[in-house]
Amino acid sequence: EVFDRLTRLASHLLHTPVAVVSLVDADREFIKSSVGLPSEWKERRETPRGHSLADIAIAAKAAIAIEDAREHPLVKDNPILPAWGAVSYAAVPLLSQEGHALGSVYVLDKEPRAWTTADIAALTAVAAAAETEIALRVALRETDRARAAMKTMLERVPYALFTVDGDWRFTFVNDKD
Repeated sequence: EVFDRLTRLASHLLHTPVAVVSLVDADREFIKSSVGLPSEWKERRETPRGHSLADIAIAAKAAIAIEDAREHPLVKDNPILPAWGAVSYAAVPLLSQEGHALGSVYVLDKEPRAWTTADIAALTAVAAAAETEIALRVALRETDRARAAMKTMLERVPYALFTVDGDWRFTFVNDKD
């Protein structure tokens, strides 16, 4: 739901018919959330990295704006843009806190478009929110794993053990006598 709100926000802020938040792995681009994609792509939700629109921003290592993709050497041969009816493209890569490429946030327009610095600033802000959400999800997963490991360890100690909160309520009790 958070990513759905971000794609709607990107589409609204930049007045584009298509907005996408996508993630990548070694082989594919996964469409995490989108606005305005053709119906067959809404269900497909992935494409090989060789056709990835996310990779354009990832390769640039920065925000990128292409006024007319039909003429631009980076994207003119990409089959995704004409399949989606897109002519203009702007994107910002999504990076982990360590600087690893995770995907990108991109918007597409059906007409050539000179993207403004305000457009790129808005898209960069949406990308920053997406990166924050991803970082929070990773941190929560790591916290859950640490809690599970701690609970397993505390349950296995050979003696009775308990923890209490600030009001002296039990928060954990193992099953030892």
